[in-house]
Amino acid sequence: MAARIAATPAEEVDYQLDIAIRGRHVWPHVRELHGSTAEYERWRRPMPSALEAVARDGGAAVAAAAATAMLTLFESVVAPEWPTIRAILDADIGNRADRMAAHGAAAVLDDLGEQLQWTGTELVLERAYSGVIDWADDGVLFVPATTHVGPVLFAAERPHPPVLIYRARGIGALGRRPAAEAEPALAGLVGMTRAALLTSLDAPASTAELSRRTGWSSATVSYHLGILLRAGLVDRSRRGRVVRYARTTLGTALVSSSGPEQAPARPR
Repeated sequence: MAARIAATPAEEVDYQLDIAIRGRHVWPHVRELHGSTAEYERWRRPMPSALEAVARDGGAAVAAAAATAMLTLFESVVAPEWPTIRAILDADIGNRADRMAAHGAAAVLDDLGEQLQWTGTELVLERAYSGVIDWADDGVLFVPATTHVGPVLFAAERPHPPVLIYRARGIGALGRRPAAEAEPALAGLVGMTRAALLTSLDAPASTAELSRRTGWSSATVSYHLGILLRAGLVDRSRRGRVVRYARTTLGTALVSSSGPEQAPARPR
């Protein structure tokens, strides 16, 4: 990814900076999306101090700096959490695909974010400007993200298809203490291992995914999931050859009601 960012044409970088940064060149077709020049200027942002010096050297220098920053971010923040991030993204995509197959597109589109609405024929995003993107032959690419928690983002730049970026379900698992360290109150009720599994199911996950998160064997995870299933604390659904488990309303209530205390040691 860093290499692709660094290879971005300088004129493309300059164009994107022109659109977003106050005081730079104004492109008429962009300004027309806003009600007036004043509204467009309010939408634009001042040049960040960290970017100002680099931008003086042109778009190629900005692309190179952005690539370096992205690589640093990945190595220091994303890479250590990558197994969990991958599991969250896979679970989000699988869950939404299942819901779309069972209930139609509206069931998936309506909860991507408060600023996005599905009218039955159009996806409407609340923005300070107006415009219509009618690329019926291109479709829309939905991208779950674990590093963005704000409103739904979008990009629409030819020749690429439109992209919607939204917060993935289950990102609460990131940065949390290990799943095996369940709340003592919950562990006292259902047992340490089952409490850890129940706590980790912020988003639907397969036995293999839970095994990677906890470090327990698939057989151990499967055994305890079976007990949680029979107790009505989790449910399961199949997509192809993959079975995913999700907390039921009762299971979520149990996890939510267990207060934060010092976590016990991992069971052996």
